[in-house]
Amino acid sequence: MAKVFISYAKKDYIGPDGKPLPGNFVEPLVSVLSEAGISYWIDRERLEPGDTYAARISRNIKECECFVFLSSKAANASEWTLREISTAIQFGKRIIPVRLDASPYDEAVSLYLASIQYVDLKELGLRETLRQVVSQVLHPEANPVGQMAYGSLPVLTTVILYAALVVLTGIYALLTYLFLWSKTIQTSEVIGGLVGFVGEFALLLSVYYVLRILRKRHCTFILPASLVAVVLLGGFLANRIDLFICAGLLLLGWFGIILACL
Repeated sequence: MAKVFISYAKKDYIGPDGKPLPGNFVEPLVSVLSEAGISYWIDRERLEPGDTYAARISRNIKECECFVFLSSKAANASEWTLREISTAIQFGKRIIPVRLDASPYDEAVSLYLASIQYVDLKELGLRETLRQVVSQVLHPEANPVGQMAYGSLPVLTTVILYAALVVLTGIYALLTYLFLWSKTIQTSEVIGGLVGFVGEFALLLSVYYVLRILRKRHCTFILPASLVAVVLLGGFLANRIDLFICAGLLLLGWFGIILACL
């Protein structure tokens, strides 16, 4: 008996030539399920000649423990995926929707899934999406997307995040002052202005990402971390010890944020 039933649209997986589409989500999904020791059923692999198509699908949905629906424009418009969802609801199966794109649910699909939290591939990225699907399959008591209700973070983690937010906004205020100072005193207003804008933009992004963390949303640290590196480099090249110190403080703030998110 398969533990997971995978419901998807063929157009998202198989091309006109009958071969898997490059960058499809099905292949990495079945691969990570296999690596985790989770058995799965997908019609492309396991339908046998002579089997009654509808009966075979219905039987596997009935026998599975978890129903994973890969939501997309094609899947939401598919009559077969709607029937599979309806069957999963009828058998009382636990459903994990995975949104492959921003396409809204079809009205009929929405009737069944509107109240179920989904995993968003575009927002979380491939690796995190796969991790959360596997986690929810293995630990049904966990939230489907790992997004806890507000206030459910450990108290210490929440305190650290808010402290980091205060520190970052304080550094932002300091950089604002340095920006105004550099435009007034520096011989080149253009260079001073650019340095100030880069510093302030990095801080604003940092504050934005901290707020997203506090809202339990997935964050990618590459962009703000890269901007901090630019600030550090700018301070070093311009021989501006004040800017260099601000960037160093910013790195310490990010270090605290990363520790809080572990």
